[in-house]
Amino acid sequence: MDKEKHIAVECPDEQQGGCGKNESMNYMVNTIASSSRWLFTLAVLGSALISVYLFVLGFVTTILIIAGSFTHMGFHAEYMKEIIAVFMEIIDTFLVATVFYLMSLGLYELFIAKAPLPGWVKICNLDDLKTKLLGLIIIALAVLFMGKALTWSPGEDLLEFGLAIGVMIVAISGYVWIKH
Repeated sequence: MDKEKHIAVECPDEQQGGCGKNESMNYMVNTIASSSRWLFTLAVLGSALISVYLFVLGFVTTILIIAGSFTHMGFHAEYMKEIIAVFMEIIDTFLVATVFYLMSLGLYELFIAKAPLPGWVKICNLDDLKTKLLGLIIIALAVLFMGKALTWSPGEDLLEFGLAIGVMIVAISGYVWIKH
């Protein structure tokens, strides 16, 4: 109701050639556009928090695994495979954290202001952001599969898992190839 009063006060009578539906629509669109900056700020902060959380989680997990390995250290091949697989999962966590970090910076760059992006990251539009993220997702999926392959035992069905990841990588690659 206050909005209608605001428009009625600022706009002369329609019969006198004043504002009509178009100007009223422009006012509404401008209001939505100016408030969308706050929405994107929430998205930037949310994805940055997720990124920080995952980086800290990966770091703490690394310290705990290394400290724990000295008390339960084994010098056989199976132990080495298991510890390498755990470290591959931690690397995967860092890669996912990087995806959220780039998402945060990319959204900031596109919708709020200039962002302190690394030199290798150039984001001019949403397609650039999607391409960077999809590339990192492909790497994360490959690292996830490598970790699983290291701990594979003959009773497990690694083929289904590998095919599922392969289908995802092919689909993402096809999407990126078609877009460019």
